[in-house]
Amino acid sequence: MSYLVLARKWRPQGFDEVIGQEPIIRILKNSIEQGKVAHAYLFSGPRGVGKTSTARILAKALNCGNGPTSAPCGTCASCKAITDGYSLDVMEIDGASNTSVDDVRDLRERIKYMPSGGKYKVYIIDESHMLSNAAFNALLKTLEEPPPHVIFVLATTAPKKIPLTVLSRCQHLPFRRIPTQEIKAFLKKISNEENINISASAVELIARASDGSLRDSLTILDQLSSFSSDINESDVKDLLGLTDFSLLSKTSIALIEGKREEILKIIDELVERGTDIRSFTKELVHFFRDLLIAKVVKKPEDVLDFDKDDLESIKDIVSKTSEEVLTLLLSETMKAELDIKNASSPRVALEISLIKASFLSDMKPLKEILKNIEDYVRDTKEAYQNEFLKDTAEEVSLQVSNSTSEVKDDNPPAEKDTTEIQTDTLLSAKPVIEDFWERAIKKMETPLASKLSRAEFKLNDNELKIFLNGGDSVFADSIRKNLKILEKIFSEEIGSRVIIKIETLKEKEKKISKKELKEKIMGEPIIKEALELFDGRIVDVIPIKEDNN
Repeated sequence: MSYLVLARKWRPQGFDEVIGQEPIIRILKNSIEQGKVAHAYLFSGPRGVGKTSTARILAKALNCGNGPTSAPCGTCASCKAITDGYSLDVMEIDGASNTSVDDVRDLRERIKYMPSGGKYKVYIIDESHMLSNAAFNALLKTLEEPPPHVIFVLATTAPKKIPLTVLSRCQHLPFRRIPTQEIKAFLKKISNEENINISASAVELIARASDGSLRDSLTILDQLSSFSSDINESDVKDLLGLTDFSLLSKTSIALIEGKREEILKIIDELVERGTDIRSFTKELVHFFRDLLIAKVVKKPEDVLDFDKDDLESIKDIVSKTSEEVLTLLLSETMKAELDIKNASSPRVALEISLIKASFLSDMKPLKEILKNIEDYVRDTKEAYQNEFLKDTAEEVSLQVSNSTSEVKDDNPPAEKDTTEIQTDTLLSAKPVIEDFWERAIKKMETPLASKLSRAEFKLNDNELKIFLNGGDSVFADSIRKNLKILEKIFSEEIGSRVIIKIETLKEKEKKISKKELKEKIMGEPIIKEALELFDGRIVDVIPIKEDNN
């Protein structure tokens, strides 16, 4: 007997042998057990995931001598005929070569006849999306209302190409790509059964290269069994033209560190080896995906399938960069993969893409940028405040000194409240930092600026007092309505948040003590002359209230 390839030898013969399609298998088994089998199914999904095999198992389950059953025996005449491919009740039609209306008309004529041995006639149309529109239209009525003994199973890798009128007449069961872990487990099982010596790293490479297709993984294993009696990682790379881990890691480091000359040398090395540029770019995308996972996940060994040494190398690479840079590099390599597919010169396209991606090495992490901004703002603010306090203290000290000297000359015996003197001095003084007042006035709208142009101010820590004297006092209420605007403008100019208080001359005078007022009156020359002339004394001082009018 001729050699039977592994993909055919290990084709699943029962629902329980189908790998990676548990939801679909559960639906089909329950449908059979409950007697709710649909008259038409559409199996869609990538190549090599079990669409046609599942359709054959469904045919066996319906026509088994013990059935219909969800567990076909595989030993009865009907099951054996379907397995060997000579059953008259199961027709497999290639949609790519039977696309005409005449083929569909012939099919419509045949479905009228009853099954020869089983209970159902099952028509499996593979690559059904290849049928012409005319053929689909000719099939519509039959597909909608077939004879009770007929079951249609349409299999396709491109469900979007199936007309909606056909989709609506079928139960659509989408097959998924088979997970890498399940492919690895199946390959190990087959290797043991077939006495094939293969390393764990080689199995990992085959599973990843198959891209979710179990049939492709078995085909690769079949090839490798002829290639070497003891299959290792290097054998798989040589057969499939895969890139070494060391070259991928070297490329990623060059991109992360922005070594553009090194990048060009690596690409030149790839070309010299005869490596397919498109395959290399695809692997580089997956490698950056692994790097990003290693950076984000706390325990990458639980997620990534690498040996201990390679995993340590990956951890070392990701320690040199940030999540943001790795994400952008992954995005750039994905764009490069798309560009290279349509490029007339893949090498040039790869060089341009990787050189462009290398400029990301100059980008600082967002957290570092924000920290630098915060540090700069804080240092600038502290320096400005320190300078402001220093200049204010010197100016106040100087003016207090001058005021004290004048008071001593005019009224030697009088005692002064130092705090009140300092307040008056600040009100009349024009310190070095008063330019913030002028800058703030310029930022205001004209009506508001004119109201504050003759006002006096006093800045104490984060409190700014604005004093309105004389006739300007009538503007106090209108200025208070714009208090939030004023606080925003002055906060921007001073460099820190300030609270503004508006005071009028009347409010200010209320705070002057009687003692201070008495001393002020005693200092008036006309009062002195009157007291001397009449030999009198001042008994009390009563401030005159302003008339509201």
